[in-house]
Amino acid sequence: VTAFEALETPREVEFEAWLPKRHMLEIRPGDITLKRARFEGGQIGAGEGEPQQVPGIAMERLTMERIHRGPDNDGVRRLLAGDVAWEKNEKNGRWHPLPRRPRDDLAVLIKAFARRAFRRPVTDADLSPIVALATDVFHDGQSFEAALRAGYRAILCSPRFFYLTESPGPLDDHAKAARLSYFLTGGPPDAALTALADAGRLGDPAVIKAETDRLLADDGTRRFADDFAAEWLDLDQIDFTEPDRKFHREFDGVVKHSMLAETQAVLQNALDHDQPVTELFASDSTYLNSRLARYYAVDGVTGDELRRVTLPAESHRGGLLTQGAILKITANGSATSPIVRGAWVAERLLGVEIPPPPSGVPAIEPDIRGATTIRQQLAKHRADTACASCHRLMDPVGFALENFDPAGQWRKNYRIIDATGKRHSPPIDAGDSLADGTPFSGIDEFKAVVASRPEQLARSLAGHMVVYGTGARLSFADRDAIAEITAAAGKTGYGVRSILHAVVTHPIFLTK
Repeated sequence: VTAFEALETPREVEFEAWLPKRHMLEIRPGDITLKRARFEGGQIGAGEGEPQQVPGIAMERLTMERIHRGPDNDGVRRLLAGDVAWEKNEKNGRWHPLPRRPRDDLAVLIKAFARRAFRRPVTDADLSPIVALATDVFHDGQSFEAALRAGYRAILCSPRFFYLTESPGPLDDHAKAARLSYFLTGGPPDAALTALADAGRLGDPAVIKAETDRLLADDGTRRFADDFAAEWLDLDQIDFTEPDRKFHREFDGVVKHSMLAETQAVLQNALDHDQPVTELFASDSTYLNSRLARYYAVDGVTGDELRRVTLPAESHRGGLLTQGAILKITANGSATSPIVRGAWVAERLLGVEIPPPPSGVPAIEPDIRGATTIRQQLAKHRADTACASCHRLMDPVGFALENFDPAGQWRKNYRIIDATGKRHSPPIDAGDSLADGTPFSGIDEFKAVVASRPEQLARSLAGHMVVYGTGARLSFADRDAIAEITAAAGKTGYGVRSILHAVVTHPIFLTK
């Protein structure tokens, strides 16, 4: 599944997709702002209908190739059966293993398979029940292939395959290898990392840093950035709501996917070049294609490939806070809430924990009469001593983002239609003061204030990396560890890659 821009000159578009049997490949316009043709009877075939002066696409040829991610068929057979020879049945085209010593080969192959599945060395005693099961299947007259499959099935049903084997206390080298690999790649350790674990070399911080860089090389940074951003920034929730089409006519699937790609590209670039963490929050550039640039009202961008674009000052863009993906995720599709956005930004980006609201406090409902703004409604909560302690932490952050609508576009006024159909357009006031009294007049000043506090941003990012890498929530007792990680990264200017290095070499990451 991909998107591309049809240009006047021919071009070649290449992409990978999963196409199930009997399914069709379809090309359809994704930009809802394009003028569409109309024909009686619905969809038409080639050459039908009259010219209507609308965009169209001509396709010269389509080439489809079946590909495999990972080993080819011979490689898979070697992984499953080692040095055992294989024979192809010419009648049905299937391959079958031909062991010389079936019982001995079963034990050897099951041990090798378990070593990869369990991500650590295994003993004969550990596997004796599984080997006995496979041997019994073979003794019952079934084929060697069936016996081997029974052993492998038992391994894949074991908790040691489904869960990482970690004992309380400092992790051993194989547990370190597994935790580092799943953290960075989402998969088990490769041969190089496994060899280092076997040699007991993962106690050296320099080795762990080098392996981190190796695993992130090539396409690794993109994969880590995509997976980490999905958890840290809730990017996997972008489809949870859909902007109201009546008010957000330019939002479509192309814009949504471009928004995701923008955020992922910014994080990937920060990791690749060890940019200061402040660049994630206040930057004069971002990654755009022509469709997203048009959506953001940024001129001079052509083509469907994301590229780094220097932003004009009047765009108010630059940094995670002003990216469409973040703005959409923190809205409900029809309205924005300074409380929701403020709490999300405070917890995910600023590292400020917002406690749950006290019981008995009613939620704020939008005023459909258009008589009061959300700021006026929140004034009551901020005046209540039971509510003020939390609202003073999140409301200012939310107000700073109020110039962005639920679909991530800039606005100067609210758009309210009351119960009688009357329209109201009260002006937006995006200024406020932070809990420490620091004032700001809008999003640009707010970003500048945030960027002036790199230690706070680095501490927040480090905490989220630790949670993502270990699977455990941070506790009050972990505050010293996060402070140590932040201080280590501060020696090199709080670079994003430096923060990652400090995380993976700290005992909090290397301890159960």
